Amino acid sequence: MPGFGGVLSDTEIRAVLAFIKSTWPDRERGLQERQSRILREAAQ
Repeated sequence: MPGFGGVLSDTEIRAVLAFIKSTWPDRERGLQERQSRILREAAQ
């Protein structure tokens, strides 16, 4: 997230993203979790 490189730390960025995701309905959170898992496994 280069636009916030000097403003927010990686931990703060993760906290913001976690907050945003917490507002998503269960269905969307589940879809995102599955997609993230697939991408992590493909990167290994």
